[in-house]
Amino acid sequence: MMMLRWWKRIGYGFQLLLIFSLLIGTYTAWWWIDSARTCETQEEYNLRGICLMRIQERAEQGDNAAEWAYGDYFMSENRQQEAIAWHLKAMQGARSGLSLRGNMEAYCDRVPGFEARTVEAIMLRVVQNSPDAHLRLLQLYAYPGCGAFDLDKASAQIPLLTQCAHLSIDHYLRTAEEKHYRVPPATRAAIRSNMALCEKELAGQIPPDTTVQEFMPVRREDVDALSRRLAALEP
Repeated sequence: MMMLRWWKRIGYGFQLLLIFSLLIGTYTAWWWIDSARTCETQEEYNLRGICLMRIQERAEQGDNAAEWAYGDYFMSENRQQEAIAWHLKAMQGARSGLSLRGNMEAYCDRVPGFEARTVEAIMLRVVQNSPDAHLRLLQLYAYPGCGAFDLDKASAQIPLLTQCAHLSIDHYLRTAEEKHYRVPPATRAAIRSNMALCEKELAGQIPPDTTVQEFMPVRREDVDALSRRLAALEP
């Protein structure tokens, strides 16, 4: 009864203010709880709430994956200088194949600090202790938009691949065709060997999470298309 009398006494305007404040508080609490609950499904470009705080903390402590993710977050917020600063730090601290990201190729010779010589040198350093990084080198050498572009060097990476690389090899072959580059017979044999890895993956032998993998899982139609493209090269 006392609460009811107090509620009537405070007036209509203050009642609306209290109700509005309660709704805002409830929504804020839900937002924070939901951000924590969905951390596993949030991507770098839509980080929020507790997940963003965790990524920031890990990035500031030197976690490489978190540095890349934090940079991606800033990029989504159109804060490019901060994004590039975190990505540059992440690249310079790379120690494994998983620490090498597509940003390095996309930024190559376009963003200060990501000059072709620097990007290539870091990848070559990493690959010595992380052979799965040969995939990143193949992608770099087969990318015409970067000064590291060299199809001879790209060809040399294919026998060294430790994972199915059907998309990257397909891109290599298309680029070779555009540049009128003759794919060496040894490279063609290496491509067929890599396709055997793709067949294993199609059969369910998934590569370990610690290995660099292409952004899209292997599909039968893609492997068949690669086989036809390779066959078209045969004399």
